[in-house]
Amino acid sequence: MKTNVIKKPINLFIALLALASCNPINNVDMTNWKFTPKDENNIKIGILQPIEHDALSKAREGFINALDTAGYKDGQNITITYSNANGVSSDQNTLAKNLTSSCDLTLGIGTGASQALHSAQINSGSTNPILFTAVTDAVDAELVSSNTNPGGYITGTSDANPVEEQINLIKECLPSATKLGIIYTQSETNSEVQANQAKAAAEGMGLEVKISTCTDSTDLSATARDLCSKVDALYIPTDNNIAANMNTIKAAADTNKILVICGEEGMLKNGGHVTLSVDYFELGRKCGNIAVSIIKGEKKPNEIPVATMTKEECVYVMSSKNLADTDITLPDSVKTKFTDISAGEN
Repeated sequence: MKTNVIKKPINLFIALLALASCNPINNVDMTNWKFTPKDENNIKIGILQPIEHDALSKAREGFINALDTAGYKDGQNITITYSNANGVSSDQNTLAKNLTSSCDLTLGIGTGASQALHSAQINSGSTNPILFTAVTDAVDAELVSSNTNPGGYITGTSDANPVEEQINLIKECLPSATKLGIIYTQSETNSEVQANQAKAAAEGMGLEVKISTCTDSTDLSATARDLCSKVDALYIPTDNNIAANMNTIKAAADTNKILVICGEEGMLKNGGHVTLSVDYFELGRKCGNIAVSIIKGEKKPNEIPVATMTKEECVYVMSSKNLADTDITLPDSVKTKFTDISAGEN
């Protein structure tokens, strides 16, 4: 009897803790909510980007393009503040707080930046809308309650990749491959999601899979060299840290003569070989159109499902230059499906 009496209060306490820890930004009554900028004639929009690389920058450009097309022009009726953390997570959190406190609407590009803005808003109690783009799994990242019903002041666009189709490229481009390596950065939850999807797809094709992780750019070279020496092909998800350091991957792949399949086409410029890629400019444009609908008062964030790119909107891309550096020749029957980003280069 005494044991039961003790357990009940403990269980109740645990339950109350669980309720208290529920994300308040996704458990709010938005019946009377509306977008209310401090100055309707000069709406302040903050953009947070974790690091400089091609895909994230294209998403930012597409977002701004959608605003501009709808008549919201930086320096006229809106003011855009762009902040880049340059790969420093502590700076990212500080920048998120600054943007949250000064802007009417914020955009996070990538999972980490979006989580930083989300956390800053929860801590400040702000009810201003947050948008995100280039986030692989917004539910897993605890940004939204569900993709169809975001549930709060936040929504956006996902760059969820056609991972299975990307893995299928291995057998198409390198039929002799039997071992696949997958590499990603430990701290990037979006990368882990894709890595697990890739592993399942590859094993379903009969490939042996080896997964390696790095902590940041400092141990990427050693990790890549070790993994590339043990496999026939390498898969890299849309990992911000690795995308910004593809020259390191290229060195390891060239040495070991292995095929590199990437999560998006920007990663082919400095080292990757082939991909079926999301168009990040269009992904950003989709998010920009969401921003326009919120600014105009047409919809609330919780009424806008997380948008994705369809497989039909993705593009097959290769780098013949990088393939040549690795002494890999694609079968003629496969080449025709790819757009070559090396075309016209010296």
